[in-house]
Amino acid sequence: MATLQYTGVFALLIAEICVFILLIFPMPARWKRAMITWSSRSSVAQRVLYGVRIAFGFVFLLFADAVMRLRKVQQSKESTRIIDEHTLCQQKVQQFYAQRNTYLTGITMFLGLILISTHSLIGQLVENTSSSAAPRLVSSGPGSAKAQVEKLKGELSDARKEVEELNRKDRDMATLRKQAESNHQEYMRLADENEKLQKLLDASSESKKDA
Repeated sequence: MATLQYTGVFALLIAEICVFILLIFPMPARWKRAMITWSSRSSVAQRVLYGVRIAFGFVFLLFADAVMRLRKVQQSKESTRIIDEHTLCQQKVQQFYAQRNTYLTGITMFLGLILISTHSLIGQLVENTSSSAAPRLVSSGPGSAKAQVEKLKGELSDARKEVEELNRKDRDMATLRKQAESNHQEYMRLADENEKLQKLLDASSESKKDA
C-alpha cells in the first residue's frame, strides 16, 4: 500500500515537471496566452486543480509520515547497542526508504509551490502584455489613421504656404533687382549726358574768350 502511494507521488512529480517545462518552454505569446486563459477559466482545468490541491494534502501527510519514520529509524539506530549484520542491513534499508520518501514528497511539494507561483506570474505577465497592447491597437485604429491623414494634410498646407511665400519673396527680389539695374542704367545715362553738356559748356566758354 505504501509503495502504491509513493508511486502516485512520483507520478505527480513527473506531471509537475512536464507542466513546468510546458510553462517555461518558448512559444508564441498567442499560444501561451490561450493556454494560460484556458487553465484559468476552463471548468475542466479548475477540477484538475482542485484534485491537485487534494493530492498535495495527501503528499503533505506522507511527507510528515516520512519525516517521523526517518526520525524513528535514527533514534532506533542510536538506541540499539548490539547490532548484528542482519539488523544493521535492515536499519540501513529502512533509513534509505525513509530518506527516499522524505525527499520525494518534499521535492513534490516544493515543485508544486514553484509551479503555482510560475503559473501566477506568467498569467500576470500575459495580462499586462495584453493590456499594454490594447492601447496600441486602439491608437493604430481607423480613427487614429484619419487623424494622421488630417495632420499630414495640415503639414502639407503649411509647407505649400511657405513655398508660396518664398516664391513671392523671390519675385519681389527679382523686381527690386530689375529696378536697381534700370536705375543704375538711367544714372549712367544721365552722367554721360551731364559730361557731354559740361564739355560743350567748357568749349563755348573757351571760344568766347578767344573772340
